[in-house]
This record gives sequence, structure tokens and C-alpha cells, in this order.
Amino acid sequence: MRPGGLVATVLLVGLIGWAKADDQPFITLYTTDIDSQYEKEIEQSVYWSTQKPHQAFNGWLSRTEVEYGITDDFQLSGYLNYEWERSRPHPPTGLDVAFHATSVSGEAIYRFLNPYFDPIGLAVYFEPTFGDNTRGLEAKLLLQTNFFHSDLRVAANINFESSWERENGIWSKGSAAEFFAGAAYNLTPEWSLALEFNNQNNFQGLLGNSHGGTTAYYLGPTISYVGPPFGIRLGTEFQLPWASAHSPGVLTDGYFSEAERLRLGLRISVDLP
Repeated sequence: MRPGGLVATVLLVGLIGWAKADDQPFITLYTTDIDSQYEKEIEQSVYWSTQKPHQAFNGWLSRTEVEYGITDDFQLSGYLNYEWERSRPHPPTGLDVAFHATSVSGEAIYRFLNPYFDPIGLAVYFEPTFGDNTRGLEAKLLLQTNFFHSDLRVAANINFESSWERENGIWSKGSAAEFFAGAAYNLTPEWSLALEFNNQNNFQGLLGNSHGGTTAYYLGPTISYVGPPFGIRLGTEFQLPWASAHSPGVLTDGYFSEAERLRLGLRISVDLP
């Protein structure tokens, strides 16, 4: 499946909305707003990343998700993930590197505090991932607080991730500790504008036994529309020149060379009857 097919899938899902989707105003972080009991939702997301120094790079991630509210405070989801990447060095050497992978993920979110009734929103998130050449486990702490009659929502996520990747029959281990923060303001009942900030720390090896850490920062806006018959979010992020690394030679003008400079995300969601 090529990028054109991914975009077509997104547009197709966007055309089959039945009712108003849940209001999630961010593209990279989660709020504690989850589906109510028995509510069902389908989401199609596509993320594009590009611009790495000394190479022509394009990466795509497609995620198709179905959500279901077990109770008003407990949500389960399932994902189908597809990744595709290609890089070509500058100056050209005739060597292109291509990568693609398919995996499935599960997601469980349990909310302890609701920001519409409690001083803050508090939830925990778990996501295992399984594929032919990949394994992963993410755990997040979700925080949210609302202001101005909930027209302004401020959210933060603390994320820990362990991953296993297999190449040529050999498994390698990696991990990440990440912090996400954002603020979203409702311009109208349907439209909102958000600003999102990401701090990503990646390591070789699993947490507690890791080394070779790198740190990158991203910042960018997201605009979203939620109303009959669907919800749509479009966000972009730019790497900030604040990167750091334990290994020499991986920084270029303050940017982490192995991380993309530009990211673009599109997500469409619809409620199921």
C-alpha cells in the first residue's frame, strides 16, 4: 500500500460519517475525553514525516482504529498499523533504503477523574503492539484541566515505551520517555485551534538498562472541526533546534539528524450507530 492509497483510505473514511464524533482537539496527545458507555467510533489517521539532512526522506504511518466505551470511564480500542519509509542520500549514491511494516495494537484507557466534574482529569493508557518484526508496549499518564467553561482545554501526557525490532533475524531493543503538552481553544462550538509541544527522548536498550540517548523537541499548531457527520483534525509540527545527544556527529545546527524536521498529521473520526 503506497502513500496515495493511504490518502484515499482517509478520504473514504471521511465520507462515511453517520453522526458527530467525539471531540479530541489534538493530533499527537490524548485528553481524558473518552467514549461513553456503549459508544462506538472509527478513526483513520495518516502521518507524514519528511526533511532529514543529507537525504531525501519520506515516511508514512497509517492507523485505522475502532473504539468502544465499556463504561463511561473505561475505553477499549483496536488498531491496524501500516508504516512505510524511503530515504535516498544526497549526493545520490544509487542506494535507496525502503522499509514497510504492518502490525496490530490494542488500547485500554481508564479514567479516574473527569475534568468536567473534578478539578483535573486523570487517566492511564496502555497499548501493546504486535507484528511480524516488531513488538511494543506503551504506558501513558493522561492529565487534563479546563478553563473558561471548558472552552480552553490544557492537556499533558507522560509516556514510557519499550520496543523490540527484528532485522535479518536479530532482535534489537529500544525505549523512549516522552512528554507531550498542549492547549486547545474552542473558536466556535465546532472549530478549535490548538498548539502542541513534544519532548521525545529515545534510548538504545530498555528503560533501566539503556544508553545512547537522544532528545528532540517539536512544536506546531492543530486545527479541528467536530460536527455532523464527522470530525477532522489537521496538525503540523516542526523540530526545534534544541536537540541533544550523547553520541557525537548526530546533531546538525541544533537539530537531531536522524529525526525528521517536519511532521504532518490528518485524522478523521466518525461515530458508529
